[in-house]
Parts: sequence; C-alpha cells; structure tokens
Amino acid sequence: MYPSTDNVAHPADINAAANEPNAYKPAKPKRQESDIKSFRANEPVLYEEKTTVPSAPSRLIFIGDIHGCVEYFNKLLETVEFKQGSDQVVLVGDLVAKGPDSLGVVNKARSIGAWGTRGNHDDRVVRWGDFLQGPGKGLSESDLESLQSSGDLPYDDFEIGGDHYNIASTMPACDFAYLARFPTMIVLPAPYDEWAVAHGGIVPTKPIAQQDPDDVMTMRNIGPDGPSSKKDEGEAWFDVWAEKIGPLGGNGTSVESSSADSTGEEKEEAEDEEKEQTNRKRQTSSSLDTIQFKKVIYGHDAGRDLQIHDFTKGLDSRCVYGGKLTAFILPGEQVVSIDCGEDYTSGGGDNRRRRDMMIRRAQTLQKNGEKQNALLLARNIKLYF
Repeated sequence: MYPSTDNVAHPADINAAANEPNAYKPAKPKRQESDIKSFRANEPVLYEEKTTVPSAPSRLIFIGDIHGCVEYFNKLLETVEFKQGSDQVVLVGDLVAKGPDSLGVVNKARSIGAWGTRGNHDDRVVRWGDFLQGPGKGLSESDLESLQSSGDLPYDDFEIGGDHYNIASTMPACDFAYLARFPTMIVLPAPYDEWAVAHGGIVPTKPIAQQDPDDVMTMRNIGPDGPSSKKDEGEAWFDVWAEKIGPLGGNGTSVESSSADSTGEEKEEAEDEEKEQTNRKRQTSSSLDTIQFKKVIYGHDAGRDLQIHDFTKGLDSRCVYGGKLTAFILPGEQVVSIDCGEDYTSGGGDNRRRRDMMIRRAQTLQKNGEKQNALLLARNIKLYF
C-alpha cells in the first residue's frame, strides 16, 4: 500500500511537529481525473522516539482498541483515575470505526494530549481524508459512487458510505490532523526504554527503520512468507518475538537476557551493563537506527482477546464486540479492564442505542457552543442511519 519505508522521523522534526498544530499537510488537490486512480495518500511516519515522559509519580496509561466507543473510553479513564497534566495516555491504535462515536474518541484523545500509534482502521480514515482533500475534493457522492462502480477509486478498500468514508468526511480538521500524525510505532525513552508500541506487531528479525508500515499495522502472525494478518499462517508474531526476545537495532545486535544459571548479583550487573550500552548508543548515534527494546505493547488482535506475556502485551480485549476495554499501566505493569457490554457490530437494538448515543453527544456539543462539530455529527447520524 505504501511504496517506501524511508520516512523515518528525526527527533527534531518530531518536536517541531508537536509544537506546530498545523504541521500536518494533506496531499495537494489534484483535479485531473487521470490522477484519481493513481493517487496515494501521505505515508505515516514509520516510528517516533518520544523524548520526554511524565516525571514521577506520573504514569503511562496504555489503552487498547477503542473503535469509536467513547463512553467506555471515558469510563476507563475514570476507573484508572487519569489525571491530565500528570499521567500520559498512549493509545495502541484503531480509535475509529465500528463503534458509535469515532469523532468523539478522536476529539477526546486530542483534548487530553494522548499519544497514539496508527491502526489499520485509523489508516483507512486518514487515506480517505487525504483523498477527499486532494483529487476527490468537490466530487459529489454520486461522482464517487461512479468511480467505485468503475473500479477507479485509488484504494481497493475504499467504500462510499462506509464507516471510514463517513468519519473522514465529517471529522473536524484539527482532529483529522491530530490523527494523521500518529506514527506506526512509538519508542519510549528512559526509564521506559525497553518498551515500544505498535498497533499490529513488529517483525523481530528487522531493524526498526526497515519495518513495513502495513505489516506493523496489520500483522497477527509470521509465516514462511513473512508477516500476515491471518491467524492460520505460521505462528503468532508475539511467540516469534518471545523466541528472539525482541530488541531491534540498525546494527542487528540484540540485548540478550541473563543466563538462567547466573546469580542474582550477576543478573543485576548484566542488566545495568545492558542499560549503559543502550544509553551510550542512543547518545552517540545521529539517527534512531540503533534503538533497542525488549517489550512491545500492541492491539489489533481481537480474535485472541487480551494477551499478557513477558515480552508483549496485547490490549485488544474486544470492546466494540461487547467485551472489555483494557489499560496497561507503567510503572507497575498493572492491567485494568472494564466491561463494555454492547456489541456495536451486531445491528438491531445495538444500532438504535448507537444512534441515541450520537444524538446525545450532538446535543451536548450544541449546548457547549460547539455548533460546527454538532452539525458535523448530525450529518454523520444521517449518513449512518
């Protein structure tokens, strides 16, 4: 889907983007019809190294796939007693689609300054948004339906009137720019530098700068032919990761775990030496290619539900399907889950409740003076129902 993976963000560029709300630039409009089929959206930043984390006693609160379930997102924040300005929320991707209020989730995430990685559903919304601001700008739904019928839309997974189209066409520009800036991977700094975040997974045999963004967003397994989104090909990527103990670096070296025969003191010394080596590499490197880490926090794999292992933490616990929404908290590695209760993918009564929730949110926005956002959500309700 994306032609190259050379778009590695330098920390200086990342900081500049963070300080410039309008730094994200959508693809330039292309009015020629011949350009529509060949259009390709802006690629996601492959990975981002965070240079600051909240100081003690603050926490990093990682949250699994929300999929538009803003009610449960808010409930989980309350349950973990999130304190804005002190705690840092990190979302593993798929904020949008399937659930009742994707716009509300993105707006809430932006309002609390959440970090996030791009999920495959987020990616489709961003690609739609880029297209609608590019060669698709000004085209009517009838025009777009004609392009879909003739097979001339730029991506095979584009569907007129589908969730992703509706979200992209109604999302406020500030929220869209926020979502579009999500990288496919986040690497955390000390004291959490043994952790990285991705939506789908990370191939343990590749340096971080050589990962493919599509694989990072969609993989569930690793088979003979490489990463796969299918669970019946090869073995679970996190099992492969555990076998390799996961660290990646541009020089191909690995941070090995201590021998089982080592004494406690020897293990402690070995761990200290590992940290010193990693810190030296970070300080002397002019790029991010020598980043090394052991543990990955991810989402995406709802079929396997919550997966908590030594080196990987899979947080997609099926909220949008009526399962749970899960947070993983550092320090302490605490896991907190809340019941979601509603399967928003089954239709029927759930769809009626979904519509009612969206109407209530539109009413709240209107009362708060956010008339434009209320109108956008009202349009979304009309498109959905």
